Amino acid sequence: MQGDLTKPASLPAAFDDVDHLIFTAGVRSGRLTRSSVTRATEYEGVLHTLAAAQAQKFRGRIVYLTSIGIRRPSLFAKGLNMWKGGTIRWRHLAEESIRASGFDYTIVRAAFLVNRPPRQRQIAVRQLESALTFSEAIARSDVAEALVEALHHPRASRATFEVKWTTGPRTASWPELFGALTPDPQG
Repeated sequence: MQGDLTKPASLPAAFDDVDHLIFTAGVRSGRLTRSSVTRATEYEGVLHTLAAAQAQKFRGRIVYLTSIGIRRPSLFAKGLNMWKGGTIRWRHLAEESIRASGFDYTIVRAAFLVNRPPRQRQIAVRQLESALTFSEAIARSDVAEALVEALHHPRASRATFEVKWTTGPRTASWPELFGALTPDPQG
């Protein structure tokens, strides 16, 4: 089943037989984007998805992919925000909506995404508010692994965290990387 984030009526049926949701939708990188398009996809699309999940009595976990730098300004985030129609602002509001939704969730803030093979470098999982920079990156495939692993790990429940590469070869497992996570403060 499929749905269109900009067409709310198309979304409830997309939840038929769905146990969990990984939300990665966003405007396309590398292209100048109007704020209205970014808002419709990255914020209103989340709101429409949450409403559809509510209507379908969804009981699984929602794993949301966003970016490092959502709440910590940087020159790179400012440029990205201008280029991609306010993406940082809309994603910040989307995060807040997910936290307030009442659903079980995990919010994964990824460093700058690169097309590289998976499992080549150690990964840091941190519950900090880092600035988005070109100097910190992670492979898309490593982020995809983090999203899938977060679906079932108990420490990832109602938690927001960053993922990025660090130095050295990959040695830690996802259960080890998620082991110190704590739930987001309620409030």
